[in-house]
Amino acid sequence: MRGYRLLGALGIVLSFVAGLVAGPVLGIDVSHQGAAAAAPVSVVAPSTAAAAGVASSPSATASATPTASATNTATTAVATTACRGAKDTRRTAKQKATPFTVCGIEIINSHHTVSAGYSPKLVTVKVPAYGVPSVRLQPVAAKALVAFFAAARKAGYIPVVRSSYRSYATQSSWYATMSHIYTAAPGASEHQSGLAVDLAGIENGRLVRGTTLGTSRTGKWLVRHAVAYGFILRYPTNESGITGIAFEPWHFRYVGVTAAEGVNATRTKTLERYLGVR
Repeated sequence: MRGYRLLGALGIVLSFVAGLVAGPVLGIDVSHQGAAAAAPVSVVAPSTAAAAGVASSPSATASATPTASATNTATTAVATTACRGAKDTRRTAKQKATPFTVCGIEIINSHHTVSAGYSPKLVTVKVPAYGVPSVRLQPVAAKALVAFFAAARKAGYIPVVRSSYRSYATQSSWYATMSHIYTAAPGASEHQSGLAVDLAGIENGRLVRGTTLGTSRTGKWLVRHAVAYGFILRYPTNESGITGIAFEPWHFRYVGVTAAEGVNATRTKTLERYLGVR
């Protein structure tokens, strides 16, 4: 019996020595057992496209629509009490070459105009258009629009752009010849920001545009999914007293996913109420 005990003790010693030798070989630090469980997990940063508001593979179904974390903008605009209700202190044309910005969001309307000197950086967007030679937007809005259109096509819809960026001079021409109910004065149009688009749809080979878009299958899909890509229906129905513009089911504005969710959560679904400005 005593011999068996000696052999057992010798086995334990040999096992311990083997562990000391094998540990470094296998990558195990025997002096820090349990450290792996407490070590911080390395997180891979999202791709540039995802950070800029473009889903890597936009889904056609609402249940798989990209989340805010996957499609948010590079600059997250959140209306907090610290920035809401800011006052527009710009007075001169030189100052108005830069738009009034609240919580990181550019505001252009009849109360907060820009001068002819405001000209944002633009890129050409490769999306279907109708009646315009090209689509031009600010880069972050361009990437989001490409993803938005890709998701629409995947869901069986064919949206097209009817208007995007318009310069101060172009807006002047439009204002001189079109209804002022739907057309803002030069300097008061969001189109000069390069963040707004007028959309339409192709259904059964026909162009669906204007107020008809609002009741169409395409228009309803666009409104339902716009927020996931950082867009809002800028001029909702019955809110012209706030926005200054009648209901436009075709006019979408890029504000980023976080802000779009915030706007959509307000009772009026208007950017003005979300930011606490007029």
